[in-house]
Amino acid sequence: MHSTGGSRLRKALFLSLLLSGAAQGVALKIATISPLSGSLTAIGSEVKRGAALAVQDHLQEFKALGFDLSLVSYDDEASATLGAQVANTVLADAGVVGVVGALNSSVSNVVAQAFAPTKMALVSPASTNDALTENSWSNFSRIVSPDSAQSVAAANYIADDLKAASVFVVSDNTAYGNGLTKALLATLKKRGVKVADYAGTTSADVTDVVQKIKASAAPVVYFGGTDDTGGLLIKSLRAAGVKAVFMGGDGLDSPSFLRRAGNAGAGVIYTTVFGPVNSFSNSLAFTAAYRKAYQTPPSGVAVYAYDATTVLLSAIKAASKGGAVPSRIQVSEAMRSVNLPACFAASKCETITGAISFGTTGERTRSRLMVMKFSPMLQAQVVKIQTVAAADLK
Repeated sequence: MHSTGGSRLRKALFLSLLLSGAAQGVALKIATISPLSGSLTAIGSEVKRGAALAVQDHLQEFKALGFDLSLVSYDDEASATLGAQVANTVLADAGVVGVVGALNSSVSNVVAQAFAPTKMALVSPASTNDALTENSWSNFSRIVSPDSAQSVAAANYIADDLKAASVFVVSDNTAYGNGLTKALLATLKKRGVKVADYAGTTSADVTDVVQKIKASAAPVVYFGGTDDTGGLLIKSLRAAGVKAVFMGGDGLDSPSFLRRAGNAGAGVIYTTVFGPVNSFSNSLAFTAAYRKAYQTPPSGVAVYAYDATTVLLSAIKAASKGGAVPSRIQVSEAMRSVNLPACFAASKCETITGAISFGTTGERTRSRLMVMKFSPMLQAQVVKIQTVAAADLK
């Protein structure tokens, strides 16, 4: 009896371990890279949060395929130098097969370059510098419109709507700011709009550029850069008595911009690849899930991070065969064939920002662009909506 009972116990224990092993899937990791500390923490955290919600929505689907899907997030502090270090850390983790990021174009540039030899897939929800898709990187993709699209929209608005005689152009000296402003300068020239001056500045000290702008008496100031410098600049301009129209790019499309600018943000105009979350017809479920998880409403960056993650996961599924974890190069190759349809909340939607597919350079085939303006009550209002075809920007 004792021997038989022991045998049964061993068999039961073996069966339990076998079932436990069967229930456990193969580990599969993706990562995010964005600022999680420093001056761009607020907007950088949106990348991590949007990606986390997408992973959560696909956990069971991947479990059914035999994978235990997880997300690991890395802080680049909006620094290209640190971004290079983070890229090496990610590459050293053999379990990571794809990455969502970065936020800043300068960081995406060094990360994509570091990933290129191993073809690690990098899909950015926010980096807009045109040069990022001009490097023949088969592993880099983005789901936002490039700076050239924003420059066309901004220059047309300055010429046609503001009818400005001249514009003072300012960059925050980042890859993003320089790319945006240089693209704008080229488009302003085509439209015959005079450039009063061009200057660079940082959040460390905007005093000199404020004085130059004031002396120029330009009716419009265009700022290319992120919200930390942009918020300080508009606040300093208004304090100095400068009443010129202030316009910028999607670096101003952040809740932290208004926190920095305060009442000086009223009347600020900006182009954005993001826009209000409620402008997407099928954003209700995402907004509800985001509020439940983080007790605050999402920004457009979080929406695009969600979709960028969905795109990455779609590529991973397409590349995985027979329950085996796909290689990094297989994921990158599958990314170019992703074709997610538009959805208008009639059923379960895969994406929020519309149909997503890519050309050979990693540029999204068609993307949305908006011109926004902050009201006197600091509410972001839609001025214009444009759909941009990547083929039209060549």
